[in-house]
Amino acid sequence: MLESLRKSSTGIVAKILMGLLILSFAVWGIADVFRGFGGQTLATIGDSEITVPEFRQAYQERLQQISQQLKRGITPDQARAFGIPDQLLNEQLAEAALNDQAKSLGLALSDEEIARRVQANPAFHGPSGSFDPGYFNQLLRSNGFTEARFVEAERGLALRQQLIQSLGGGIEVPEVLKGALARYEGEERSVNYAMLTPASLTAPADPSEEELRKFFDERKVAFRAPEFRKIGVLVLTPEALASAESVSEAEVEAAYNANLSTYGTPEKRVVQQLVFPSQDEANAAAERIAAGTPFADIVAERKLSAKDVDLGDVSRADIVDKQVADAAFSLAENGTSGVIAGRFGPVIVHIGAITPGSLQPLADVAPAIRAALQVNAARRAMLTTYDSIEDERAGGAQLAEIAGKMGLAVQNFDTSVQGQAPDGTAIASFPARSDVLRGAFATEVGAENDPVQLPQNAGYVWYQVDEITPPRERSFEEARAQVLDRWKQDRTAQALDARVEEIKAQIAAGTPFDQAISQAGLELRAANGLRRGRTADGVPQDIMAAVFETPEGGVGSSLAEAGESRLLFQVLRATVPAATAAADEKLVSDLRQNLQNDLMTEYLVELQSRLGARINRAALDQIVGTDAVN
Repeated sequence: MLESLRKSSTGIVAKILMGLLILSFAVWGIADVFRGFGGQTLATIGDSEITVPEFRQAYQERLQQISQQLKRGITPDQARAFGIPDQLLNEQLAEAALNDQAKSLGLALSDEEIARRVQANPAFHGPSGSFDPGYFNQLLRSNGFTEARFVEAERGLALRQQLIQSLGGGIEVPEVLKGALARYEGEERSVNYAMLTPASLTAPADPSEEELRKFFDERKVAFRAPEFRKIGVLVLTPEALASAESVSEAEVEAAYNANLSTYGTPEKRVVQQLVFPSQDEANAAAERIAAGTPFADIVAERKLSAKDVDLGDVSRADIVDKQVADAAFSLAENGTSGVIAGRFGPVIVHIGAITPGSLQPLADVAPAIRAALQVNAARRAMLTTYDSIEDERAGGAQLAEIAGKMGLAVQNFDTSVQGQAPDGTAIASFPARSDVLRGAFATEVGAENDPVQLPQNAGYVWYQVDEITPPRERSFEEARAQVLDRWKQDRTAQALDARVEEIKAQIAAGTPFDQAISQAGLELRAANGLRRGRTADGVPQDIMAAVFETPEGGVGSSLAEAGESRLLFQVLRATVPAATAAADEKLVSDLRQNLQNDLMTEYLVELQSRLGARINRAALDQIVGTDAVN
């Protein structure tokens, strides 16, 4: 959660630190055991220390993440085999080394700057779109963080960012490398190609019952029923809480009046405005208009054109000066006002055509207004309900019991890890589908799981596994329809491959490519200007990698349409840009980033040689030997 709260701080720092995963303890030169430190010290580098509690917490979080990705628990031996302890400690040592160096260089960040960074983070913005202190504290508390802990982590990240940017900035890509990159990326190829689809073949005859059963027996594992789990899901969103929120008729009417433009089309008027330099001139003009002189004559006498006085066909809201707007919309059509005390001087306005406005009655839109106000009120109350749910869970309550108390409902699903029901159909509406399925298939029956936060702070999802149905082998009779379908797919794929090889043999024997394609009854297509990593209209992407692996004049083939079809092609021309060609700026930028990462890796290796790193191996073994996820 801490990383998601610091999304605004990503960039070169995060990329470089993630790249440190490839470093080993051999790079750091860590001693096997050290003495003379407190029992809560796991490792030191320079003057910085990594404590046992902070590593244990980070290690547990890492194991949870990986177990969810693997969709199963991992044992202590597996965690060590994956190198997870070394990778995690290496990351923490890298951060500690940079922290130590930043401190020795006297780098610092004021409390004001930290406050600015936190307030600018969109993750802490409330419904108003600006920083909300109450929401900030609730969000941290609901995810197990104190304000002091988060601020300290943010300060450390900012200082490391200062250090890394000062070292990595200014790197330039060598011209020789730019040239090689330009030639590689700028190479173009032209091809003729044809698509072989199952429709171009004669459909295979159905197999005998004995043949089909043999096919099934040789591939039983492919037809196994997957593991299914019955999962209870509790969703907390503003919409789920909205019906419990009370909204008065007065609140609905106030919202309606404040947003009248939303519920109809405003009245519009053609308005002309004549501004006078003095009150006396304005009064004199008003008297003449009252005596019958047309407004247009006054405009002409002042040597002004229509565009000098026209405000256009405008609504009341379009007129900035409220005094002028009120006067303009109080006149009848073709009416002229008296002298108005305008913002920029005395004003007389004249009204032309009037287009009446339309407005939906309050009674027609009141239900929608009430629903929107209820959702807004529920959004403010959502974190309070979140805290109440977490308190209930801490007291041992189950999701169904909690849902009843909160006026919510638990949704129940019987699903595979792919989100399919036992009959093979996809479950259409599954809250936080990917996160819940990943987590549910990595936990156990009845286990308490961390809630999933919906994107853009839209709500939370809790889940629990109620029952597990293990994978099982299906009988031939149960799987017969699937077996027959797979048999036909295999036979069709074999026939396509054989047809491709047959045509290739004809071309190798001297038949021109276009003639061989025509004799096979296939459509010959052409594509020019193909480039690596680029899409081309009408050209299947399946062909691109194979095209650039085939020499000029050569014939090649590739799978297409998710393996259901085959592409056969001939490379007609390969054009490489001149040595002076310029490389794409984005590619150069990506290459510069990689060079910066390499430089930072070298810097950290040199830094550790000066600072030294030592580890309490006994403490580490105790953590990784007993704290793995099962």
